[in-house]
Amino acid sequence: MSQFTQGLVLLTSGVLGYFLTSTRSGTVNVLKFLNPLNSWFIIPMLFFMGVIDRGLLPEDLDLFLLLVVYLLLIVPVILLMGKGLSGQTLGSVILAGALMNSVNLPFSLLLILQGSYGYAATFASGVSFFRPIVALVAYQLLMGRSGRASTQTYVQGSLSIVGLLTGGILHPFLHLPPLVTSLSTVIGLSVIIFSFGVSLRALGVSVNSVERKGFTLVALTRCVLSPILILVLSLLFLRGNTDALRQVVLESAMPPAVTDSVFARIYGFDLKFTLAVTLALTPVNTVEGVLLYYLVR
Repeated sequence: MSQFTQGLVLLTSGVLGYFLTSTRSGTVNVLKFLNPLNSWFIIPMLFFMGVIDRGLLPEDLDLFLLLVVYLLLIVPVILLMGKGLSGQTLGSVILAGALMNSVNLPFSLLLILQGSYGYAATFASGVSFFRPIVALVAYQLLMGRSGRASTQTYVQGSLSIVGLLTGGILHPFLHLPPLVTSLSTVIGLSVIIFSFGVSLRALGVSVNSVERKGFTLVALTRCVLSPILILVLSLLFLRGNTDALRQVVLESAMPPAVTDSVFARIYGFDLKFTLAVTLALTPVNTVEGVLLYYLVR
């Protein structure tokens, strides 16, 4: 399957997901099936497929360290710039600004642009692991209460790492035909993109005057601060690995993730705001990510 055909299949999946779901109740019913399927099977499978052909490399540890340093730098910056926002809105700003859509959109783009997403899979597994931790810390700092997500939430956040490690461990012993790897990846991403199209039916987009500072802060972080900071850190940590650099820089410019809404519900953050910035920034960040991919050499 050519890269053009793969891109067409993925685009068609998203369009079908949006237009085949016509009512809110229908959206909820479909997502009750798709969300567990994606979380428990498809996402771990994509991470597995991302490294089964190349195995685990020293750069994978560098990517995890890069992500830790990035979060330690970006979260305090958002807290400082977000003074004056309500705790509910600032919690959503931290999730949407510091962390990105690290799986369905960047994996799809890299599959089209480069034919692989191995380094992005490592980076994304870290994002999936740290997302519930960042949400919990934001909750405790901003809402003035202690609390925790369910054990299931943390298990789901860790499954990407399980898939990544399993693929790396089995790499010397398991050699999958390229067609199997390619079809599995395209099918899995198609289901996730279809789910994203379905999710758009449930998004109510409204950013009122109180939320505009938060919206601007998320846009500034996702479009400017995150790409610059991760590019600088990548030059330090990745030491001239061009493939890894381009994949991670593309990841750095991705929009907020739809899964942020899960943690907004759990911790009482501003759900409507979370959904609005996700939808509004997705087309902008998609174009930016592709441009950065071609600019970084």
